[in-house]
Amino acid sequence: MKRKKSLPDTVPEDQADALLNALSFQDFPELRRARAKLTVKSKDKLLDVFFRSRITGMVGTLNLYLDPELSYSWREASLLVSKAAGHGMNHARNLRHWILRFLNSGKFPLHRYGNFNSSILQDEDIAQAIQLHLLEIGKTGYIRAQDIVDYIAKPEVQEKLAGKARTTIHHRTACCWLKKLNWRYTRKKNGMYVDGHERTDVIQYRNEFIGRWKEYEKRFLKFDNDGNQTNQLVGFPVAQIGRFRIILVTHDESTFYANDRRKTKWIHTSQTAVAEAKGEGQSIMTSEFCVPEWGRLCDGDE
Repeated sequence: MKRKKSLPDTVPEDQADALLNALSFQDFPELRRARAKLTVKSKDKLLDVFFRSRITGMVGTLNLYLDPELSYSWREASLLVSKAAGHGMNHARNLRHWILRFLNSGKFPLHRYGNFNSSILQDEDIAQAIQLHLLEIGKTGYIRAQDIVDYIAKPEVQEKLAGKARTTIHHRTACCWLKKLNWRYTRKKNGMYVDGHERTDVIQYRNEFIGRWKEYEKRFLKFDNDGNQTNQLVGFPVAQIGRFRIILVTHDESTFYANDRRKTKWIHTSQTAVAEAKGEGQSIMTSEFCVPEWGRLCDGDE
């Protein structure tokens, strides 16, 4: 069998490559024994497809490397097996690492596919403690993922987590926990003000006020749109004074800001953007009192 052109392998050599390249023909018996063990293991019917493919790749790499007619290096043998399995250079490097590990410790290249790793948040007591801690912070400030990291790092919390968690957790893990605890990073919404207008005492007061207002309204002078009086008043009885009418005085006010401007307007296509002042600027408040009979209340010419 003729040796063909080597496949390009741009993965830099590491310590595992150096250790494998240091092996000589005196190590071939050990390599053959390792290949025999791996071959027997690959025939185990209880192996899943991922584990079996790793064992098969290791056996194929050893077959090509140990074949005296081919004289492939470790990199060439592993890359050929990796390409035949539909993988690339990274998988070839993994094959070499798995072989070296098996030679040194006899450990197989296990995987975690299908394994379930439970979260400590499944402990209701711990999850509730974190939730209460976050709610307490939210009363006076803003909640951060770092708050969970700091909370988990507390000595008293670490005692509760003995055997369940590492000493610390990563910021990214804390972000995932916030989501699992139903926290969302979003813009704060303004709540609707509720003044209790459906309370029994409020309804009673409102009804009494409306009844009193209707009585007052009978003593108001009313005018049409042309300014003509539309009703006649009897007057409001007052001891030692006689009768007089009630004059309704209304009040209104408005606040204007220096930087008030329209947000939308007609702009020519050739017109360039102009920098505008930020913020609302200084403000001025105007206030007036109005009376149906006299109009705006004035003090002389003012």
